[in-house]
Amino acid sequence: MSEEKASRWEGLRRWATEESVYFLRPAQVIREIRREDVRPDLMAGLTVAVVVLPQAIAYAMIAELPPQVGLYSAVLGAIVAGLWGSSRHLNTGPTNAISLLVLASLLTVAPPGSPQFLVAAGYMAIIVGVIQVLMGLLRMGVLVNFVSDSVVVGFTAGAGVLISFNQMRHLLRLDFRSHPELGETLKSLILHADETHLLSLALGLGAMGIIIVIKKYRPAWPAALIGMVAAAAVTGIFNLDERGVKVLGAIPRSLPPLADLPLLDFDLIWARPPGALAVAAIGRVAAMSIARSIATQTGQRLDSNQEFVGQGLANAVSGFFSGYAVSGSFTRSMVNHTSGGR
Repeated sequence: MSEEKASRWEGLRRWATEESVYFLRPAQVIREIRREDVRPDLMAGLTVAVVVLPQAIAYAMIAELPPQVGLYSAVLGAIVAGLWGSSRHLNTGPTNAISLLVLASLLTVAPPGSPQFLVAAGYMAIIVGVIQVLMGLLRMGVLVNFVSDSVVVGFTAGAGVLISFNQMRHLLRLDFRSHPELGETLKSLILHADETHLLSLALGLGAMGIIIVIKKYRPAWPAALIGMVAAAAVTGIFNLDERGVKVLGAIPRSLPPLADLPLLDFDLIWARPPGALAVAAIGRVAAMSIARSIATQTGQRLDSNQEFVGQGLANAVSGFFSGYAVSGSFTRSMVNHTSGGR
Protein backbone atom coordinates (compact mmCIF):
# COMPACT_ATOMS: atom_id res chain seq x y z
CA MET A 1 0.00 0.00 0.00
CA SER A 2 2.83 2.34 0.89
CA GLU A 3 4.47 1.63 -2.48
CA GLU A 4 1.18 2.48 -4.21
CA LYS A 5 0.93 5.79 -2.33
CA ALA A 6 4.55 6.57 -3.10
CA SER A 7 3.90 5.88 -6.78
CA ARG A 8 0.89 8.20 -6.76
CA TRP A 9 2.84 10.98 -5.09
CA GLU A 10 5.68 10.51 -7.57
CA GLY A 11 3.24 10.72 -10.46
CA LEU A 12 1.67 13.87 -8.99
CA ARG A 13 5.10 15.44 -8.49
CA ARG A 14 6.11 14.62 -12.06
CA TRP A 15 2.84 16.11 -13.38
CA ALA A 16 3.33 19.30 -11.35
CA THR A 17 6.89 19.62 -12.66
CA GLU A 18 5.76 19.21 -16.27
CA GLU A 19 2.87 21.66 -15.89
CA SER A 20 4.98 24.34 -14.19
CA VAL A 21 6.40 25.25 -17.60
CA TYR A 22 3.12 27.03 -18.37
CA PHE A 23 3.77 29.51 -15.57
CA LEU A 24 7.31 30.26 -16.80
CA ARG A 25 6.08 31.71 -20.10
CA PRO A 26 7.08 35.35 -19.26
CA ALA A 27 10.75 34.34 -19.23
CA GLN A 28 10.43 33.03 -22.78
CA VAL A 29 8.54 36.14 -23.89
CA ILE A 30 11.30 38.39 -22.54
CA ARG A 31 14.05 36.29 -24.15
CA GLU A 32 12.35 36.60 -27.55
CA ILE A 33 12.32 40.41 -27.48
CA ARG A 34 14.56 41.92 -30.17
CA ARG A 35 15.85 45.46 -30.37
CA GLU A 36 14.29 46.01 -33.80
CA ASP A 37 10.86 45.06 -32.41
CA VAL A 38 10.73 47.81 -29.78
CA ARG A 39 9.75 50.72 -32.02
CA PRO A 40 6.95 48.97 -34.00
CA ASP A 41 5.61 47.39 -30.80
CA LEU A 42 5.58 50.79 -29.09
CA MET A 43 3.62 52.38 -31.94
CA ALA A 44 1.19 49.44 -32.05
CA GLY A 45 0.73 49.66 -28.27
CA LEU A 46 -0.09 53.36 -28.43
CA THR A 47 -2.60 52.75 -31.22
CA VAL A 48 -4.34 49.95 -29.29
CA ALA A 49 -4.40 52.13 -26.16
CA VAL A 50 -6.30 54.82 -28.07
CA VAL A 51 -8.83 52.23 -29.25
CA VAL A 52 -9.27 50.49 -25.90
CA LEU A 53 -10.03 53.64 -23.91
CA PRO A 54 -13.59 54.22 -25.20
CA GLN A 55 -14.19 50.49 -25.67
CA ALA A 56 -13.35 49.57 -22.07
CA ILE A 57 -15.73 52.21 -20.73
CA ALA A 58 -18.50 51.19 -23.14
CA TYR A 59 -18.17 47.47 -22.39
CA ALA A 60 -18.24 48.09 -18.64
CA MET A 61 -21.48 50.02 -19.12
CA ILE A 62 -22.90 47.08 -21.09
CA ALA A 63 -22.26 44.90 -18.02
CA GLU A 64 -23.81 47.64 -15.81
CA LEU A 65 -20.46 48.18 -14.07
CA PRO A 66 -18.64 51.46 -13.27
CA PRO A 67 -16.41 52.77 -16.11
CA GLN A 68 -13.21 52.38 -14.07
CA VAL A 69 -13.88 48.64 -13.78
CA GLY A 70 -13.61 48.40 -17.57
CA LEU A 71 -10.33 50.34 -17.56
CA TYR A 72 -8.87 48.17 -14.77
CA SER A 73 -9.82 45.02 -16.70
CA ALA A 74 -8.34 46.36 -19.94
CA VAL A 75 -4.98 47.19 -18.35
CA LEU A 76 -4.59 44.02 -16.29
CA GLY A 77 -5.99 41.68 -18.92
CA ALA A 78 -3.62 42.95 -21.62
CA ILE A 79 -0.53 42.71 -19.40
CA VAL A 80 -1.15 39.30 -17.83
CA ALA A 81 -2.47 37.56 -20.96
CA GLY A 82 0.33 39.13 -23.01
CA LEU A 83 2.97 37.64 -20.69
CA TRP A 84 1.40 34.23 -20.06
CA GLY A 85 -0.53 33.67 -23.29
CA SER A 86 0.64 31.97 -26.46
CA SER A 87 -0.30 34.47 -29.19
CA ARG A 88 1.97 37.46 -29.84
CA HIS A 89 -0.86 39.62 -31.17
CA LEU A 90 -3.97 38.71 -29.15
CA ASN A 91 -5.16 41.65 -27.04
CA THR A 92 -7.15 40.65 -23.96
CA GLY A 93 -9.60 42.82 -22.05
CA PRO A 94 -13.33 43.63 -21.87
CA THR A 95 -15.37 42.53 -24.89
CA ASN A 96 -18.99 43.03 -25.89
CA ALA A 97 -19.98 39.34 -25.82
CA ILE A 98 -18.39 38.65 -22.44
CA SER A 99 -19.91 41.82 -20.98
CA LEU A 100 -23.36 40.68 -22.08
CA LEU A 101 -22.84 37.21 -20.59
CA VAL A 102 -21.62 38.72 -17.32
CA LEU A 103 -24.67 40.97 -17.12
CA ALA A 104 -27.11 38.15 -17.86
CA SER A 105 -25.53 36.02 -15.15
CA LEU A 106 -25.19 38.71 -12.49
CA LEU A 107 -28.78 39.93 -12.86
CA THR A 108 -29.86 36.75 -11.06
CA VAL A 109 -27.58 37.53 -8.10
CA ALA A 110 -27.89 41.23 -7.32
CA PRO A 111 -29.38 44.45 -8.76
CA PRO A 112 -27.04 46.51 -11.00
CA GLY A 113 -25.30 49.33 -9.17
CA SER A 114 -25.35 47.58 -5.80
CA PRO A 115 -22.15 46.64 -3.90
CA GLN A 116 -23.15 42.97 -4.19
CA PHE A 117 -23.28 43.30 -7.98
CA LEU A 118 -19.70 44.59 -8.10
CA VAL A 119 -18.48 41.89 -5.71
CA ALA A 120 -20.23 39.20 -7.77
CA ALA A 121 -18.48 40.47 -10.93
CA GLY A 122 -15.09 40.08 -9.24
CA TYR A 123 -15.99 36.61 -7.98
CA MET A 124 -17.09 35.55 -11.44
CA ALA A 125 -13.80 36.68 -13.00
CA ILE A 126 -11.81 34.69 -10.44
CA ILE A 127 -13.91 31.54 -10.93
CA VAL A 128 -13.63 31.92 -14.72
CA GLY A 129 -9.86 32.22 -14.32
CA VAL A 130 -9.61 29.11 -12.16
CA ILE A 131 -11.67 27.09 -14.65
CA GLN A 132 -9.54 28.20 -17.59
CA VAL A 133 -6.23 27.57 -15.82
CA LEU A 134 -7.34 24.07 -14.81
CA MET A 135 -8.44 23.33 -18.38
CA GLY A 136 -5.02 24.40 -19.61
CA LEU A 137 -3.16 22.30 -17.03
CA LEU A 138 -5.32 19.28 -17.88
CA ARG A 139 -4.34 19.70 -21.55
CA MET A 140 -7.91 20.36 -22.69
CA GLY A 141 -6.90 23.01 -25.23
CA VAL A 142 -7.44 20.51 -28.03
CA LEU A 143 -11.20 20.81 -27.45
CA VAL A 144 -11.12 24.26 -29.05
CA ASN A 145 -10.24 22.63 -32.38
CA PHE A 146 -13.70 21.04 -32.50
CA VAL A 147 -15.56 24.36 -32.36
CA SER A 148 -16.40 25.57 -35.86
CA ASP A 149 -15.93 29.16 -36.94
CA SER A 150 -19.62 29.35 -37.86
CA VAL A 151 -20.55 28.75 -34.21
CA VAL A 152 -18.30 31.58 -33.08
CA VAL A 153 -19.67 33.91 -35.78
CA GLY A 154 -23.25 32.98 -34.89
CA PHE A 155 -22.71 33.62 -31.20
CA THR A 156 -20.97 36.94 -31.85
CA ALA A 157 -23.73 38.09 -34.20
CA GLY A 158 -26.43 37.13 -31.70
CA ALA A 159 -24.61 38.89 -28.88
CA GLY A 160 -24.29 41.97 -31.07
CA VAL A 161 -28.05 42.10 -31.62
CA LEU A 162 -28.77 41.75 -27.90
CA ILE A 163 -26.20 44.41 -27.02
CA SER A 164 -27.61 46.85 -29.58
CA PHE A 165 -31.14 46.64 -28.23
CA ASN A 166 -30.01 46.62 -24.59
CA GLN A 167 -28.07 49.84 -25.14
CA MET A 168 -31.01 51.62 -26.77
CA ARG A 169 -32.20 52.67 -23.31
CA HIS A 170 -28.96 54.61 -22.82
CA LEU A 171 -29.25 56.24 -26.24
CA LEU A 172 -32.84 57.27 -25.53
CA ARG A 173 -32.08 57.86 -21.82
CA LEU A 174 -34.92 55.65 -20.65
CA ASP A 175 -35.18 54.56 -17.04
CA PHE A 176 -35.67 50.79 -16.82
CA ARG A 177 -33.41 47.96 -15.73
CA SER A 178 -31.43 45.70 -18.07
CA HIS A 179 -32.96 42.45 -19.30
CA PRO A 180 -30.98 39.46 -20.59
CA GLU A 181 -33.99 38.46 -22.75
CA LEU A 182 -34.49 40.28 -26.06
CA GLY A 183 -38.29 40.12 -25.78
CA GLU A 184 -38.32 41.84 -22.39
CA THR A 185 -35.97 44.53 -23.65
CA LEU A 186 -38.15 45.28 -26.68
CA LYS A 187 -41.24 45.37 -24.48
CA SER A 188 -39.62 47.88 -22.11
CA LEU A 189 -38.43 50.04 -25.01
CA ILE A 190 -41.95 50.24 -26.42
CA LEU A 191 -43.58 50.95 -23.06
CA HIS A 192 -41.11 53.75 -22.22
CA ALA A 193 -40.69 55.22 -25.73
CA ASP A 194 -42.67 58.35 -24.85
CA GLU A 195 -40.08 59.16 -22.15
CA THR A 196 -37.27 59.58 -24.71
CA HIS A 197 -34.88 62.44 -23.90
CA LEU A 198 -34.45 64.10 -27.29
CA LEU A 199 -31.27 65.97 -26.40
CA SER A 200 -29.54 62.76 -25.34
CA LEU A 201 -30.75 61.04 -28.51
CA ALA A 202 -29.41 63.86 -30.70
CA LEU A 203 -26.05 63.76 -28.94
CA GLY A 204 -25.78 59.99 -29.36
CA LEU A 205 -26.77 60.07 -33.03
CA GLY A 206 -24.27 62.86 -33.63
CA ALA A 207 -21.45 60.80 -32.09
CA MET A 208 -22.42 57.80 -34.23
CA GLY A 209 -22.50 60.01 -37.33
CA ILE A 210 -18.96 61.23 -36.64
CA ILE A 211 -17.74 57.66 -36.22
CA ILE A 212 -19.36 56.50 -39.46
CA VAL A 213 -17.97 59.41 -41.50
CA ILE A 214 -14.44 59.00 -40.12
CA LYS A 215 -14.45 55.24 -40.73
CA LYS A 216 -15.46 55.87 -44.35
CA TYR A 217 -13.12 58.73 -45.23
CA ARG A 218 -10.28 58.40 -42.68
CA PRO A 219 -10.22 54.72 -41.65
CA ALA A 220 -6.78 55.06 -40.05
CA TRP A 221 -8.06 57.60 -37.52
CA PRO A 222 -9.37 56.49 -34.07
CA ALA A 223 -13.03 57.08 -34.93
CA ALA A 224 -14.49 55.91 -31.60
CA LEU A 225 -12.17 58.13 -29.58
CA ILE A 226 -12.82 61.18 -31.77
CA GLY A 227 -16.56 60.66 -31.54
CA MET A 228 -16.40 60.34 -27.76
CA VAL A 229 -14.20 63.44 -27.37
CA ALA A 230 -16.46 65.48 -29.66
CA ALA A 231 -19.59 64.49 -27.73
CA ALA A 232 -17.87 65.25 -24.41
CA ALA A 233 -16.74 68.66 -25.70
CA VAL A 234 -20.25 69.60 -26.82
CA THR A 235 -21.66 68.46 -23.48
CA GLY A 236 -19.12 70.54 -21.56
CA ILE A 237 -19.33 73.68 -23.69
CA PHE A 238 -23.13 73.86 -23.65
CA ASN A 239 -23.56 72.43 -20.11
CA LEU A 240 -25.82 69.68 -21.39
CA ASP A 241 -25.49 67.80 -18.10
CA GLU A 242 -27.63 70.56 -16.57
CA ARG A 243 -30.29 69.90 -19.21
CA GLY A 244 -30.75 66.21 -18.45
CA VAL A 245 -27.85 64.55 -20.29
CA LYS A 246 -26.28 61.93 -18.04
CA VAL A 247 -22.47 62.03 -17.76
CA LEU A 248 -19.98 59.54 -16.33
CA GLY A 249 -18.55 62.02 -13.85
CA ALA A 250 -15.12 61.77 -12.27
CA ILE A 251 -13.29 58.46 -12.74
CA PRO A 252 -10.80 57.35 -10.02
CA ARG A 253 -7.23 58.15 -11.05
CA SER A 254 -5.55 55.51 -8.89
CA LEU A 255 -4.07 52.21 -10.03
CA PRO A 256 -6.40 49.18 -9.84
CA PRO A 257 -7.04 48.62 -6.11
CA LEU A 258 -7.25 45.18 -4.52
CA ALA A 259 -10.92 44.19 -4.52
CA ASP A 260 -12.66 43.82 -1.17
CA LEU A 261 -14.05 40.31 -1.76
CA PRO A 262 -15.61 38.43 1.18
CA LEU A 263 -13.84 35.17 0.41
CA LEU A 264 -16.02 33.16 2.82
CA ASP A 265 -19.35 34.14 1.26
CA PHE A 266 -20.10 30.62 0.01
CA ASP A 267 -23.66 31.48 -1.06
CA LEU A 268 -22.27 34.01 -3.53
CA ILE A 269 -19.50 31.66 -4.64
CA TRP A 270 -21.86 28.75 -5.38
CA ALA A 271 -24.27 31.03 -7.22
CA ARG A 272 -21.63 31.74 -9.89
CA PRO A 273 -20.44 28.41 -11.40
CA PRO A 274 -23.12 28.00 -14.16
CA GLY A 275 -22.62 31.52 -15.51
CA ALA A 276 -18.87 31.37 -14.94
CA LEU A 277 -18.60 28.14 -16.92
CA ALA A 278 -20.37 29.75 -19.88
CA VAL A 279 -18.10 32.81 -19.73
CA ALA A 280 -15.01 30.61 -19.45
CA ALA A 281 -16.00 28.48 -22.45
CA ILE A 282 -17.17 31.27 -24.75
CA GLY A 283 -14.28 33.55 -23.79
CA ARG A 284 -11.75 30.84 -24.43
CA VAL A 285 -13.21 29.82 -27.80
CA ALA A 286 -13.39 33.44 -28.95
CA ALA A 287 -9.82 34.17 -27.85
CA MET A 288 -8.38 31.12 -29.58
CA SER A 289 -10.36 31.77 -32.76
CA ILE A 290 -8.98 35.31 -32.95
CA ALA A 291 -5.45 34.11 -32.24
CA ARG A 292 -5.72 31.44 -34.94
CA SER A 293 -7.02 33.89 -37.55
CA ILE A 294 -4.01 36.17 -37.00
CA ALA A 295 -1.57 33.25 -36.79
CA THR A 296 -2.60 32.16 -40.30
CA GLN A 297 -1.20 35.51 -41.52
CA THR A 298 1.93 35.62 -39.36
CA GLY A 299 2.82 31.93 -39.39
CA GLN A 300 3.11 31.78 -35.60
CA ARG A 301 2.63 28.38 -33.98
CA LEU A 302 0.15 28.54 -31.11
CA ASP A 303 -0.10 26.47 -27.93
CA SER A 304 -3.79 26.25 -27.02
CA ASN A 305 -3.05 24.97 -23.51
CA GLN A 306 -0.71 27.89 -22.85
CA GLU A 307 -3.40 30.26 -24.07
CA PHE A 308 -5.86 28.65 -21.65
CA VAL A 309 -3.49 29.37 -18.79
CA GLY A 310 -2.84 32.94 -19.97
CA GLN A 311 -6.53 33.76 -20.29
CA GLY A 312 -7.23 32.15 -16.92
CA LEU A 313 -4.55 34.12 -15.10
CA ALA A 314 -5.76 37.34 -16.76
CA ASN A 315 -9.30 36.71 -15.48
CA ALA A 316 -8.17 35.82 -11.97
CA VAL A 317 -5.92 38.87 -11.63
CA SER A 318 -8.65 41.11 -13.06
CA GLY A 319 -11.12 39.82 -10.48
CA PHE A 320 -8.75 40.34 -7.57
CA PHE A 321 -7.97 43.90 -8.67
CA SER A 322 -11.48 45.36 -9.05
CA GLY A 323 -12.03 44.21 -12.64
CA TYR A 324 -14.36 41.72 -14.29
CA ALA A 325 -14.16 38.86 -16.77
CA VAL A 326 -12.03 39.41 -19.90
CA SER A 327 -11.34 37.68 -23.20
CA GLY A 328 -9.56 38.23 -26.49
CA SER A 329 -10.77 41.18 -28.57
CA PHE A 330 -10.92 40.77 -32.34
CA THR A 331 -10.94 44.53 -33.01
CA ARG A 332 -7.98 45.39 -30.81
CA SER A 333 -6.01 42.30 -31.84
CA MET A 334 -6.36 43.19 -35.51
CA VAL A 335 -5.41 46.80 -34.74
CA ASN A 336 -2.33 45.50 -32.96
CA HIS A 337 -1.38 43.33 -35.95
CA THR A 338 -2.14 45.87 -38.71
CA SER A 339 -0.30 48.61 -36.78
CA GLY A 340 2.92 46.64 -37.03
CA GLY A 341 2.98 44.92 -33.65
CA ARG A 342 5.41 42.03 -33.58
